[in-house]
Amino acid sequence: MISIIVPTYNEKENIKKLIPAIQRALSKYEHELLVVDDNSPDGTAEVAEKMSGEYPVKVLRRSGKLGLASAVIHGFEHAKGNVLGVIDADLQHPPEYIVDFALAVMNGHDIAVGSRYTRGGKIEGWSMYRSLVSRGAIMLSRPLTNVRDPASGYFFIKRKVIENVSFSPIGYKILLEILAKGSYKNVKEIPYTFKTRKYGKSKLDSREYFNYLKLLCYLYGFRLKMILNERFGQKQQESNLDA
Repeated sequence: MISIIVPTYNEKENIKKLIPAIQRALSKYEHELLVVDDNSPDGTAEVAEKMSGEYPVKVLRRSGKLGLASAVIHGFEHAKGNVLGVIDADLQHPPEYIVDFALAVMNGHDIAVGSRYTRGGKIEGWSMYRSLVSRGAIMLSRPLTNVRDPASGYFFIKRKVIENVSFSPIGYKILLEILAKGSYKNVKEIPYTFKTRKYGKSKLDSREYFNYLKLLCYLYGFRLKMILNERFGQKQQESNLDA
């Protein structure tokens, strides 16, 4: 089964269009759609629940605006599928690519990432400032992964990638934590065009920039601890052999 996680906060108009689009894309495959809603005051959860009579939708309501990354992890915990996908609700991630991601994972790749920065990937409507910020954010993550778009919010994984992994989700960029901590061998980056938003307001603000820096600091600390543990363990093993 394919499980699609859609984190939402005030996406009432978009969710009406996204759910049928996902159904069309995955009509030939067994799938479920988990809408993880952070208590949207605009009634996003109610709209999704009404559509559950016609579509394979389950709504997971949370008590408040707890963050996109933690919403994705919450969705993973409640998903039934062995193939787990994540897509934003704002229609900036074109749902017609979903089958490409799912098939990539089903046919041997551990992770499939929707990439704006691999050959063929594009971004619509961004200012020079936002483009520079995005490129800078990715450069800062380079020591953690060689994936070209580790800040992507559009990706699919095999469930085994995150099994027995403890997450500390911060802000929006859960893929970066998965890449830093997950158990995987190969990643396929699939180019796509990041669309402009038509309905609702972007949640990206200065607070999320700060959260990203916090996430980087945490992951660098995590990686350093792993390196030190490996070196200490190796030295301990050599010491035992010499004894």
